[in-house]
Amino acid sequence: MRVPSVVDLAAVWTPNPDQPYTWAKFFGLLAVVIGCVIAVVGVYAVRSTWRGLDPSRRRQQLRPLAVTAGVFVAVGAALAAFGVWLF
Repeated sequence: MRVPSVVDLAAVWTPNPDQPYTWAKFFGLLAVVIGCVIAVVGVYAVRSTWRGLDPSRRRQQLRPLAVTAGVFVAVGAALAAFGVWLF
């Protein structure tokens, strides 16, 4: 059994010459991933806070929690949209 050479490994993956991979594409993909993570983490944090409250306090905290979730989702969506634009 022989060890694969550099030529063998280069033949496995050949990039599309019409769409070269650049730093902009890398940062675009990174922005999409981070934006989605921000949105999901924000919604999860608000949901877990909502479930942790006493039932008598849930009604009072509905609006601040909804605003907080909306801010997280808006920031995450904006970052993901910027990443899609870069990518």
